[in-house]
Amino acid sequence: MRLDYPKYEVIFALQSKTDEALGVVEMLMNKFPHVDAKVVINGEKVGVNPKVNNLMEPFRQAKYDLLWVIDATITVTPHVLGRMVDAFVSRRGSDVENSPLISDDERPPPTRGQVGLVHQVPIAVVYQRTWGSLIEQAYLNSTHAKMYLSINSVALESCVVGKSNMYSRANVQSLTTPSPTLRKQPDPPRGLAGFGPFMAEDNMIALSLWHELGLKHAMEGDVALDFIGAMSVHAYIDRRARWIRVRKMMTLPATLLEPLTESIACGLYGAWATHKLFGWWRVPFFVIHMALWLAVDLDVRAKLTTNVRHIGPPAGKLAFTAAWAAREVLALPIWLYAMIGSNVMWRGHKYRVLASGEAKRIDQ
Repeated sequence: MRLDYPKYEVIFALQSKTDEALGVVEMLMNKFPHVDAKVVINGEKVGVNPKVNNLMEPFRQAKYDLLWVIDATITVTPHVLGRMVDAFVSRRGSDVENSPLISDDERPPPTRGQVGLVHQVPIAVVYQRTWGSLIEQAYLNSTHAKMYLSINSVALESCVVGKSNMYSRANVQSLTTPSPTLRKQPDPPRGLAGFGPFMAEDNMIALSLWHELGLKHAMEGDVALDFIGAMSVHAYIDRRARWIRVRKMMTLPATLLEPLTESIACGLYGAWATHKLFGWWRVPFFVIHMALWLAVDLDVRAKLTTNVRHIGPPAGKLAFTAAWAAREVLALPIWLYAMIGSNVMWRGHKYRVLASGEAKRIDQ
């Protein structure tokens, strides 16, 4: 709510009037009465994805074309909105006063070759320090961040996490549905509704903006702080397995190569190769390899949290290192477990991930 930007509207999208978040939202609106804000209760269902369902009415009611969709667990600093708009209009280094207003309805939607989506790398903040939440934090703040930054730096393909995304409503609403199931209908839905069958709606929207409309993606330099609640190790395993099963249906070749990017696998075949080629001792090589890998991950974590260290509890290196070690050990078993199945638990329900990437509820 406390954003340093001349003019904007805030829409809180809730699923029902009994939503536990409603009390918090009302408190915020009373605390910041000067902010143009409202609550939208969503009753529409266009697919299995509750986030898409939740966004249908806000998409229609939003005053402005430029939308910044942020998950409820995400926190940003006050100046981020101005810098997100800067990245969207491809003006580097300008200040908030010189940025085009988000309310400028005369601004046409981006066209082919222009930036059509701005996103941020998510960084986890943990208050409830359970083992599962600490391992999730170690994963997001090291392995995931490295891969996310690398893939988006090369920019050969779309790779977007939907924690904090900015795009044009007109662009999204012009997209055809990538769902084979919906395409069989006489009048397939266009726009946001066409992404309702997918769990990874964020990635699918980004892919469609990239391929169908030819729009580029830009990563804004601030991090999206993702506040993670208490999580058991079992919940962490289920979460990682769920997204691997989604990815293997969408990008099988890349998913098959994932183990080759993990520290332990790299260390083992590196130790074997150097022993065969040069006669080096395997154990010392592996130990040094793991130490260097940890050092890189600690550096990535430190660099990404440089400007947000005052937010959240102090992050100790010892707890991070222990959680990091657990994450590395669990990586291959989780991948193997995920590759032999296609059913997932998601928000209390059981689904089967189809070959198209769509999800079908199977516990009804």
